[in-house]
Amino acid sequence: MFRTAFKFVSFEKSKSMGILTAIIISIYLIGVELGMFFYLSDLIRGIVQNSNPTHAQVFVVKKQTTNINQLSPFDVRWVNQLRSVEGVDNTHGFVAANVSLKFPDGNDSPALIIGSDYPAMAAGPRGDLLMEGSMHHFAFPRVVSTDFYDRKTLGYPIEQGTTFEINGKTATAGITTKSARGFSTPLIYTTTSKARYYSGVSDYMISGVIVTVNDPVKIDNVIVRINETAPDLRAWRADKLGVTSIVNVMTANNMGMSFATLIIFGIISGFFIIGLTMYSATYDRLKDYGTLKAIGASGRYITRLVVTQSIIYAVIGYCISLGMLIITKIGMSKAGLIISLTPPFLLFLLLTTLFISVGSSFFSVRKLQNVEPSSVFR
Repeated sequence: MFRTAFKFVSFEKSKSMGILTAIIISIYLIGVELGMFFYLSDLIRGIVQNSNPTHAQVFVVKKQTTNINQLSPFDVRWVNQLRSVEGVDNTHGFVAANVSLKFPDGNDSPALIIGSDYPAMAAGPRGDLLMEGSMHHFAFPRVVSTDFYDRKTLGYPIEQGTTFEINGKTATAGITTKSARGFSTPLIYTTTSKARYYSGVSDYMISGVIVTVNDPVKIDNVIVRINETAPDLRAWRADKLGVTSIVNVMTANNMGMSFATLIIFGIISGFFIIGLTMYSATYDRLKDYGTLKAIGASGRYITRLVVTQSIIYAVIGYCISLGMLIITKIGMSKAGLIISLTPPFLLFLLLTTLFISVGSSFFSVRKLQNVEPSSVFR
């Protein structure tokens, strides 16, 4: 079966190239679009993802907040009050404020400074995100973190030890993170006291409370109790707040609709282009299929033969598309655009390839169902 199907594929070289080209372009574009979508999603929920997972099971923010990138300040006394809620193991207040950076060459850039208490550093960055320096460096005066991929955004080749200004006050880049990034502006991490010093946030205000609940079974109950205790605040599971932030941003400016439209268009266009090209190739080989029927091939065999051809196209096209995506990933990573080719993502692309290729063979199958063995002699 496979050998016969491969012969049919190799006979029609021009049409086979057209089918493969359509598969490669469709899957490549779908892969890039989905990769960019996941990349932006990670940036949107970056503040949540960058937090210390040892402590950050629950986030408490103002009740109206549905986007982690838009936090409103509230009374710092809630840090201690929430610690008394049943099921809570610890609480950590954090500060997030917009600041302006100024570099030695005179360039300036906006940023979001995030501060939490040392040594827990519950708001982040996570230890595995550190590229240069260590968490202990946060204890040093004026030390803040900067991200490796934000150098281009900041407009200055900032390195460990670089001195610059935050809101007119001297700071030192003592820690370099990698991929600890935010959505709208670069993230600068430091301790709570230094974040207040640089941003001017009052000692009596915080941007949020990170609640530690060591027992996962208790998290939902703790969230309910916090929401009952603090009616003006709202407690979120960390992962749920991240997802809600993504939905909020994607729907607010139609980004989600744009990505969905491009992906759907890629699937539909690939489906019909491949289907019509395969139909054309099948039409040119009607006598060959008729010959197979004349020597005893069943309709089911003919159907399996066409489907096998479509699977061959799908596998070859997928492998080439995957190679192009890997090259694109390497190229984009140099510019700080990180596309993650995870196993579930690659599996989805493979299933999509099979759906487009095998599904579009339906046109050819329908045509061959009506082919009579006598067509060989016409």
